[in-house]
Amino acid sequence: MLTNGLEKWLGVNRTQEEFRESVFVFASLTVLSSVLSLFIYYNTLFIPNFLLASIEAVGLGFCLFAYFWLWQSRNVKIAATIMVSVMTAVSLLFIVGSDHSEFALAFSFLTPVVAIFVLGYKVGAVFSLLNFAIIAYICLIDMHNWPPIPFDKISFIHLSIVYLFLFSIAYFYDSGRRKTLALLKESNRQLQALSHTDMLTQLFNRRHMEALLQQPQKVKWLAIVDIDDFKKINDDYGHDVGDQVLIQTARTLEVETKHVGQVGRWGGEEFLIAFEVADYSIIEERMRAIQTLISNQDFGLERPVTVSCGVAHHQGAIKADAFRRADEALYQAKNSGKNCFHVAVSSGQ
Repeated sequence: MLTNGLEKWLGVNRTQEEFRESVFVFASLTVLSSVLSLFIYYNTLFIPNFLLASIEAVGLGFCLFAYFWLWQSRNVKIAATIMVSVMTAVSLLFIVGSDHSEFALAFSFLTPVVAIFVLGYKVGAVFSLLNFAIIAYICLIDMHNWPPIPFDKISFIHLSIVYLFLFSIAYFYDSGRRKTLALLKESNRQLQALSHTDMLTQLFNRRHMEALLQQPQKVKWLAIVDIDDFKKINDDYGHDVGDQVLIQTARTLEVETKHVGQVGRWGGEEFLIAFEVADYSIIEERMRAIQTLISNQDFGLERPVTVSCGVAHHQGAIKADAFRRADEALYQAKNSGKNCFHVAVSSGQ
């Protein structure tokens, strides 16, 4: 239920990549706001300190502004930058406002970890190093005034080691995590591409083409292309030669359908072209060009390779019928002597 509420409030679905980052910033803002509220209460009623209470109140105000920005603008980066700026500014002002009490330095250790996690290892690293430079300056110019124990050089060395250790862990963890996520994202993209690609011809596969046929607003014409007497090619020359014929045919179809549609291997020696143009004269021109190019192409065989084609109009009202009509037109082309194409007659042509 909490996740559902955050999805609605943040305006980001939990399956989106931005959701994890948005939730982390939201949780960090909640923790920071709670801590500042507690300190305001403590420095107002228990140990009154107007300066510290004012610093914390201003910080809380900026946290509320970051909440509003995260909700209204859906910009997690700006909200994260506001949050880290508030955390850093309050920790630095706390050092001054607490009269250089040694424990005040502990809050400065939060900046490198949180900054790198929410801003990324590059921006967070710059932010953290700038923060360390300011802390180092404060410490070095007033080293003799740190109660209750004098803050000497060895104390500063200890501080530097702890700070840079936390910084290094945060930096290498986040850089590695983000690179791993990038590799995972690229791997998923490649797997997605492979799931829609025919391994032999590198055209789209049947799954992709079937999904495409469900978009009649995009696909206007269908063409089934079948290599004539392909079984005889396999029988006479072997399957390796047959595969090369498929690959060469695929390249020709790919070139000739560029900018006008998509082509995929439907299965065996059959290819499917989904034309995205409505003008039939373009379809006819491309189909004739395909048949001429393939019949004139040198496949390294003792005879030419030809294709027969069936073409059908992909109408929205009868989209489930388009492939059947294209297949019937292909059958007519085969019976007409092959190496030709037929167009299925349909209403609206």
